[in-house]
Amino acid sequence: MPIALTESMTSALDAEGTPLRIVDPRTNDAYVLISESVFDRMRSCLLGDGDVGDKAVAALIHENMAEEDAGDPLLASYQTPGT
Repeated sequence: MPIALTESMTSALDAEGTPLRIVDPRTNDAYVLISESVFDRMRSCLLGDGDVGDKAVAALIHENMAEEDAGDPLLASYQTPGT
């Protein structure tokens, strides 16, 4: 059942982009709003039910970790030699 975004949610989405973090005030549980196309791509990778192979998954992980690794001054200290 699709739920329409409120005006404040669409404003936040326009300002922040995705992923947009949403908190349920009743439970304080946090949710992440991403586009359906990103969700489908992630689902295929995680469940292995798409045409995404191991190499493609590795490339996605590498792509997403590269920026974080670049700013980590301790990266070399916890990497295994030869990797």
